[in-house]
Amino acid sequence: MILENPHVKEKCSLLVFLLLVTASAWSGGRDFRECALTHPRLYQVVNARCMDMEVPLDYGQPQGQKIQLHVAVVPASGKAPQADPLFFFAGGPGQSAVASTLLMWPVFSKVLQHRDVVLIDQRGTGKSTPLNCPMEESLELVADDALLRQKTRECLQRQQVDVRYFTSRQAVADVEFVRKALEYERINLMGVSYGTRMAQLVLREYPERVRSIVLDGVLPLEVIVGMDFADNLSASLQKLFFHCAAEDGCREAFPALEEDWRQYLALSLDERRQMHMEHPRTGEPLELNVSRQGLDAAVRMLSYASETRTLLPLLIHAAARGDWRPLLGQALQVMVNLEGEMSEGMHNSVVCSEDVPFYSDLPSASNRVLGRFAQQIRILCEQWPGGESFTDIHQPLQSDVPALLLSGEVDPVTPISYGEQALQQFSNGRHLVVPGQGHNVLPRGCVPELAANFIHALKLDDEEAACVQDIARLPFFIDMLGPAS
Repeated sequence: MILENPHVKEKCSLLVFLLLVTASAWSGGRDFRECALTHPRLYQVVNARCMDMEVPLDYGQPQGQKIQLHVAVVPASGKAPQADPLFFFAGGPGQSAVASTLLMWPVFSKVLQHRDVVLIDQRGTGKSTPLNCPMEESLELVADDALLRQKTRECLQRQQVDVRYFTSRQAVADVEFVRKALEYERINLMGVSYGTRMAQLVLREYPERVRSIVLDGVLPLEVIVGMDFADNLSASLQKLFFHCAAEDGCREAFPALEEDWRQYLALSLDERRQMHMEHPRTGEPLELNVSRQGLDAAVRMLSYASETRTLLPLLIHAAARGDWRPLLGQALQVMVNLEGEMSEGMHNSVVCSEDVPFYSDLPSASNRVLGRFAQQIRILCEQWPGGESFTDIHQPLQSDVPALLLSGEVDPVTPISYGEQALQQFSNGRHLVVPGQGHNVLPRGCVPELAANFIHALKLDDEEAACVQDIARLPFFIDMLGPAS
């Protein structure tokens, strides 16, 4: 899966209420209610207006079964708001756009100075007829084929709707349904990770309705999810080793980090260990039958965010010497943070309909990192029914809409090359690389202001954009107490 960065946190010691403002380009309606948008890891509340709309399960049968679509609108704060709002699309596939509000607040708060922000929980996520299943530590970390089949079947059996109608195609139709319902003539689009696929598809299908587009952690329409995960992670880790060698404290603590990594990769993918751990939230004992495949998944999970990347040299060094506990403990903590934020079923419906059918020439399983990842996605989709999406889902678009594309230099899942590839679609586009940063850079440093200014002015000043060079890369931990002093 391609996740939005779950580790961008606002530092705040008191409960802060971001008060609902009165000015707005949208007048709302009697069906909307006041609502408070929160996040379990952040000490803030955003007041908004929410509504649950009924939309067709299958737009080919508009009079047939209906499902619930959850929408939140945060009204603009300025005195003269613009008529064109920002529609935001979250990552995953499977994350809730509404629940991402506070994670994205550094940029939303600046956009709101001029226009509304509209958040649609994509069908299958959040409060929009969610296709939820309990997260399983064993499933995430062991990566056992038989268990994967079993848990996928169990997840499917829990669903009360036809999961074939939860692809990007139906979600794009939902966006147009909401735009019409809220009487917005034109909109601006912003997507993160998988959400960049959604934003590009909305632009491709409804070009006359889109004023601008901002893509962060770009997934080009041509890319088939899962095929490049191993290559992208390997390239990101090579940058990690380079940065560690260039930092005095990290180099001195781990002088042979690349050799540590080679030793780790020499372990068999099928090697298993019975691990006794405490649950990071409850403290309850856990019994985990962990394989090296599971450890690979942990490395991948921790490589997304700048904060957790700082731990990887220390964790890789320990794992190469036989101590898997530090790596597993940190991965479990990330999983706890994601609990309740991902809709596994919706992820399956998208990937099994739009990506796995295009898998071909998969490399044979090997000891390289994520050496069986693509094969396991295929195994998952053998249990999950494919749905109907766009027949040309991977066909690129051509647009003169002003476009800002953003990439993190060390992103392990949507690398810089993806941004360059997607840029070819836009005659009026700009690709900005943020040094030293991982996946999801919109909330980082000066990027929120750059993005908001771009949406407002439809251009990016070169001198202003240079501020990304000043965003510091976090120092590496040399032990569990932190970086070198």
